[in-house]
Amino acid sequence: MGLSCKVHAQQAPGADDNANSQAAPVACLPDGQGYLKARLSGAVQAELVWGNADTECTGAVRPDGGLRVRFSHKDGADGGRLVLLFGIAGLREAQSAKALPVNVTVIREGLGEFYSTQGDNKCTLDQVRQEPLVGIPHRTRSYRIIARGFCTHPARAVRGDGVILLSRFDYVGRIDFDTADDTPEDSKDKEGGE
Repeated sequence: MGLSCKVHAQQAPGADDNANSQAAPVACLPDGQGYLKARLSGAVQAELVWGNADTECTGAVRPDGGLRVRFSHKDGADGGRLVLLFGIAGLREAQSAKALPVNVTVIREGLGEFYSTQGDNKCTLDQVRQEPLVGIPHRTRSYRIIARGFCTHPARAVRGDGVILLSRFDYVGRIDFDTADDTPEDSKDKEGGE
């Protein structure tokens, strides 16, 4: 009886394999084509050239309509992460567009700094298009989003002083949709107006 308890108390072979395994490398898109390039001036002076490797990119529907695209990458200056968010109110699933307003937010994780253009009238997407990665009949649909744009006004610090201007940016990222786009057409027209 004592022997059987002792056997069950021993650790199963390979039980600590998960503790020894490293996390999978971060990559934007599975095909290696994701990137973000941007010129920042002000509180952050940088020419960003983030390749597919080590760049996190996600995208989804915004709660108030439109799409949100997020890129993040390790910030060499402080060991935190630099995050760029693009809120595109006038864009729907699978849609392409030109001269579309976009709200830009820059976050310096680790420092607790947030900068936002606080509106869609300070930055513009020259061009944006979406290409299907995974589509119907799948419940979850994914698109590659390709965009290029610029800002004419800076993103201002949400708390405190400081500004960051993205004079230009372009990216290839990803957007995932889990539900159908059932927004009434008349409210879609209002989202894009400004």
